Amino acid sequence: MRGNGSIVPDNRRQRVVLVTGASGGLGKATVDHFHSRGWSVAAAARDPRNLHLWRSDGDVFGVRLDLLDQASVKAAVAEVEERFGHIDVLVNNAGTGLAGPLEAMEIPTLQKHFETNVMGAISVTKAVLPGMRRKRTGTIVNVTSIAGRLGLPFMAPYVAAKFALEGLAESLRYELAPFGIKMRLVEPSGIRTSFQHEWISDAPYEREIAMLRQHMADGMAKSLLPEKVASVIYRAAVSTGSTLRFPTRDAGLLMLIKSLLPDSILQALIRVAFLKEYPTGYEDHG
Repeated sequence: MRGNGSIVPDNRRQRVVLVTGASGGLGKATVDHFHSRGWSVAAAARDPRNLHLWRSDGDVFGVRLDLLDQASVKAAVAEVEERFGHIDVLVNNAGTGLAGPLEAMEIPTLQKHFETNVMGAISVTKAVLPGMRRKRTGTIVNVTSIAGRLGLPFMAPYVAAKFALEGLAESLRYELAPFGIKMRLVEPSGIRTSFQHEWISDAPYEREIAMLRQHMADGMAKSLLPEKVASVIYRAAVSTGSTLRFPTRDAGLLMLIKSLLPDSILQALIRVAFLKEYPTGYEDHG
């Protein structure tokens, strides 16, 4: 036993994982982690120019997958199943970031964000389910965030998308359990990668947005390395227990604090941490 649930031995080369958003950062770290444990890995990326990263290794197969193109999703899953015979684990890692005041965001921008982050994960999940159902086994891991459990200022679309993936997994675990298919959620806090939010600004909010961007930049050096989060993804994927959520250690602590604090105090702490809005009578000497 290790962490949440028991661990399946690593000595079966034929176990196959499909990782979306695999060309860099957390996705690439996840590909490397599974491969180092003896798995066959399908590394999916939208940009075909990134597929050369895996052409040299027969157990790591690069496949083009565009979350916004259902034909591309279906073709990618079919290609992986043809090459390896089956898919044991899907890691829904691909996504984009969007930050700023909701008021300033155009509807097409918001639609694309949700199409990528929510409908994209749903499309890939739907594509792998028939094969998993036939085998009566499989695991789907949605990589979310503490933003899937906690609202944050000027990140409403990103938070909403992560909340959606959390709710999706909570519901599907009941639907899919009779077929031996497990749902897992991996909830990191900050990750030290090149992943960037698309920032949208607007004059009435410029001060607050500047505060938030500085807060996020300052926190990057303290963020988790992608390899650490990849190990949590692996642990979630191979766990045989019924645990749904696998937060990273720091995210788990934040969730514990959230559960213990009154909502009014939690709001005040978030305002101080992200926006430097101190309670009346408090003077910042920092």
